[in-house]
Amino acid sequence: MRKFCDLHVHSRYSRATSEAMALQEMARFAALKGLGILGTGDSTHPKWFGEIKEALAQEGSGFLRLKGQERGVLFVLSCEVSTIYARGGSTKRIHHVLLQPDVECAEQVNDLLSNFGDLASDGRPVLKCSSAELVEFVSEVSDWIEVFPAHAWTPHFSLFGLHGFDSVEDCYEDRSGKIHALETGLSSDPP
Repeated sequence: MRKFCDLHVHSRYSRATSEAMALQEMARFAALKGLGILGTGDSTHPKWFGEIKEALAQEGSGFLRLKGQERGVLFVLSCEVSTIYARGGSTKRIHHVLLQPDVECAEQVNDLLSNFGDLASDGRPVLKCSSAELVEFVSEVSDWIEVFPAHAWTPHFSLFGLHGFDSVEDCYEDRSGKIHALETGLSSDPP
C-alpha cells in the first residue's frame, strides 16, 4: 500500500504561516491533495500542542486522527527545531524535523527541550544544543523518535547550507547512525 505524506508542515504559531492553519483545515486540504499522512507540525509549541491534544485521538499505531472520524487523513506528531551552536570556529545553524510516536512521548520531549530554548516563542523554536546532543537527548525519551535534517540543501539553516556541514556524519557525529532520513526541501533537485 502506497501512502503520500507531508511530514514537515507548520501551524499558525510559526512565523510566516497562515492564520487558517487549523488541524481540521489541514486535514481537509491534505485529503484534496491526495495525502494520507500529515505531520501536525509545531508539536513543541504549547498552544498548538494543546490544540493537538484537543482535536486528535491516538490510533494506537503511532498515528492520530481527528476525533470522531474513522477514516481520512492520519496525523503524526511532528515539529521542526533549530539548533544554533559553535563548532570548529564557526556558528552552525541547522533545522531538524522530529517525528514522535505518541502524545505522552511528545510531552516528555517538550519538557526536555524547554531546558534548551523558549518553546512558546515560535512554532520552530531555537535550541541551544548541538545536532548530536539533540539526537542523544530525544533518544533518551524514546528510540521511536525520528530526527532528520530539514531542507538539507537549502542555503540557510540546513545540513549542507552556508552554516552547515559536509556530511551527515560531521553534523550528527557519533549519533549519525540514528539518522534514517533526510528532507531534501522543495527547492532542491536531489540526485
